[in-house]
Amino acid sequence: MRFIAKYALTSRTNAIIATAVSAAIPMFFWVAAAVVGLITLRRGSREGSQVMLWGSLPAVFWLSQGDPIPVAVILGVMLMALILRATVDWSKPLLAGAVLGAALSSIWPPQLVAEIVNVLHSLAVAAGEGDASLSNQQEEFLTLVVMGAISAFYTVAVFGSLVLARWWQAVEFNPGGFQKEFHQFRLPLIPALVLGAVVFLSAEIDIEALKWVPALSIPLVFACIALVHGVVAIKQLSSTWLTVFYVLLFIMGHSLYVFMIFMAFLDSFWDFRGRLVNQKPPQD
Repeated sequence: MRFIAKYALTSRTNAIIATAVSAAIPMFFWVAAAVVGLITLRRGSREGSQVMLWGSLPAVFWLSQGDPIPVAVILGVMLMALILRATVDWSKPLLAGAVLGAALSSIWPPQLVAEIVNVLHSLAVAAGEGDASLSNQQEEFLTLVVMGAISAFYTVAVFGSLVLARWWQAVEFNPGGFQKEFHQFRLPLIPALVLGAVVFLSAEIDIEALKWVPALSIPLVFACIALVHGVVAIKQLSSTWLTVFYVLLFIMGHSLYVFMIFMAFLDSFWDFRGRLVNQKPPQD
């Protein structure tokens, strides 16, 4: 992937070409967004907006075909890159991206949502776990779940693209800088409290929350991943521990997901990495 960054940084024209080609390929919009994010982080809003404007034309085509996600991801990553460039604080762009993902939960194309609902229902029926037809209540519930899943996917996409953009920038201009930022990242206490309350309580109050709670949970999950990486680095553990962590995340899914949210929430209170650093014996 580094060759894309090197190519895009050579000139504005190359950056536009890299963005346009990536946006034109189905499911590669996240690379286009990362290029826009890289240029914005490195050269500011004026250069970033030029690359986004011309390079995103293929994404506009996908929008005309009923898929708003490529355009939304590219715009979201540019916004987050501007915030990160201005603040050098990961919590602010990540919170902005999560709020944006939650806000967009109601604008996903109804036909896309309905198609996914039908596919999920068909799979459940084929597995013998569902009725031949959905009741109105079941359809409403499944629709909200699908809308929430799309919003969560969007939020993960903008987070991932921004991470890739920042990694590219660090590799080219500040080796090791991204790793240091990532290992130190944790959510401030107040945002963690708000997100924790929203994630754990809102769905109990209003079922409509199912469509935006998943997006708002992503910063907490990201913070827990940063916590795991940071602890492994501080304790100088083998990378095998990270492999085990990701395997468990893949296998256990939702169960570990809830635990990760809780751990990120606790880390905002107690700063586990800071405590571990203070416990390390002084170096001779």
